[in-house]
Amino acid sequence: MLTDFFLGPADDGVALSTDMARTPNHRTNNVDNSVLAALWKAVDQNADASRLAGEEFLVAMGSPEGPWVFAIPDELVIRLDELTEDSFSEAADRWARSEELSYHRVSGLDLIEPLKTMKTLASDARSAEQQLFLRMAM
Repeated sequence: MLTDFFLGPADDGVALSTDMARTPNHRTNNVDNSVLAALWKAVDQNADASRLAGEEFLVAMGSPEGPWVFAIPDELVIRLDELTEDSFSEAADRWARSEELSYHRVSGLDLIEPLKTMKTLASDARSAEQQLFLRMAM
């Protein structure tokens, strides 16, 4: 699965579901909405992150087979942006221990750089007053 992150206006979801030529702000593989829900829980243990694992934040889809576009919740974007250098290790360890990532056999140390990337994307979205989107495609 290809997963791309985009910054854009809040109403950009439909365009992202049809414009596959658009260059993402960040490209990765297999970081689906369930993995992001686990990240949300890792950075905010009190969050109802299960909402992101489902379809609550699905804003557009090209067809039932995809691509699917999710708006990353503002609460998660804020928490990521506000992460401090001192909290990266602990959050990455919690993320690695999540059910969603446990079968990948990754450690918190393996997830420090992806966590920093997510923080950068969140910071960029907030400073530009843009929505952070996840587009998933097969």
